[in-house]
Amino acid sequence: MNTTNIREKFSTLRIENRPFINGVHVKPANGRMLEKTCPADGTIIPSIYICDREDVEQAVRHAAKAFQLGHWSQKSSAEKKVILFELARLLEEEIATLAYLDTLETGRPFGNFQKDSIPKAIGALRWFTESIDKLYEHYISNARSSLSFITHEPLGVVGIITPWNDPLVIALWKITPALLMGNSVIVKPAEQSSFSTLRLAALAKQAGIPDGVLNVLTGPGEETGKAIALHPEIRGIFFTGSSEVGKLMLGYSGQSNMKKVALECGGKSAFIVSEKCDQLKTAAQTLAKNMFYNQGQICSAPSRLFVQSSVREAFLDELARELEAYVPSNPFEPSTKVGAIVSEEQYTRIQHFIRLGVDSGLNAISPGLRHEQSDGNGYYIAPTVFTDVPEQSPLATEEIFGPILVTTEFETMPEAIQLANSSKYGLAASIWSASLDEALTCAKALEAGIVHVNSYGEDDMSVPFGGIKESGLGKDKSLFAFDEYSNLKTTWIKLRTDEKQ
Repeated sequence: MNTTNIREKFSTLRIENRPFINGVHVKPANGRMLEKTCPADGTIIPSIYICDREDVEQAVRHAAKAFQLGHWSQKSSAEKKVILFELARLLEEEIATLAYLDTLETGRPFGNFQKDSIPKAIGALRWFTESIDKLYEHYISNARSSLSFITHEPLGVVGIITPWNDPLVIALWKITPALLMGNSVIVKPAEQSSFSTLRLAALAKQAGIPDGVLNVLTGPGEETGKAIALHPEIRGIFFTGSSEVGKLMLGYSGQSNMKKVALECGGKSAFIVSEKCDQLKTAAQTLAKNMFYNQGQICSAPSRLFVQSSVREAFLDELARELEAYVPSNPFEPSTKVGAIVSEEQYTRIQHFIRLGVDSGLNAISPGLRHEQSDGNGYYIAPTVFTDVPEQSPLATEEIFGPILVTTEFETMPEAIQLANSSKYGLAASIWSASLDEALTCAKALEAGIVHVNSYGEDDMSVPFGGIKESGLGKDKSLFAFDEYSNLKTTWIKLRTDEKQ
């Protein structure tokens, strides 16, 4: 199937752009809309509605009523599993449609969504669903005459705000455990990528999730997201996005009702190559893949390379050879590995950093854009590596969220650790060394929520994902995620004793 065939196949697809509240798609009374274009070629695509405080109020009212009625919150784990497994089946039937919707909005390759991202999202849904009846509460025998139970209780109505770079994966990382713990959920997908989440909500109703339990509101974060985060009846806010907005979420919690907050925010992850690394080619391939496969638009992208001086030239030579594979092209071509930048705004931001590097006299390694890949109105930027970047340069300190890698050489491993830890972020890191002592010593010293040894980007639902410092707080994935969407309750029981005994 070529580009034309992909577009032709979905040419008659009716794209739902209305918010989903209490089991139906509705048009907000204000009628305001946000115009949208496809980042791959600039063509106009359906606008989305801008939900305001009245829409949030309506969604919260229905979500709270659904929670109080208990049609979902009081279901057994077995009953929830039947419904969510059915949702997984329905999603699987629509993988190609969901991939098309996400490509249309984000510019990420259709093939990547179809073969990797959407199946991974469905896998997350199934993993959490299968796990729910494997969770056990705690019983403590405190003394001969008393005991206590520690149980997980649902929060009530929760808000989930998701990003555009991997829409359904991150949505289902959060929605699934939130639902399984018995909460009613209000989701606000990024305004750049709302279509697939709206489709998810409709399929959830078809699978059997009661009205009001899963709602989707569309609109910009500064209006719709803020209204959700400030609402006094929403008991938890779960956000993935920039650190700047994450800080706002913490403030909104304090301004409203001290709602529970979990944040997965920005990153400037370190990739350290020691002179003791005996697999430079593999390290270069791993770095290039994880840095550039989505135009660098990944929060955990290893965007800072620290390479020991004695292997610097050899490693950069290997890395330069890998860049050609990540030159972007039309995301609707089935063979495309790397697609477009998500929006003109993001494109302009990335270009600003490239100009900064060039104007600063930094040496750049980049395969450049071929003419046919820069034709048209799409947003495409070739992978770019700046070498010997000063520690205090904005290129080295700011999360660019684009295909720009900065490199610095070091002499000793303590120096590399100091450089890696100097960032305000702490999401992920990697150390490449054939010395187990060196690798583990470095891994222990690195300030990051996830550390890879001779690897990067390993992914498994059984392992938690999340950072420290300004990369956020709380965890996605794994059994630990269930703790985020619940409150711990302690119940004491005093036993009556027979004093004659």
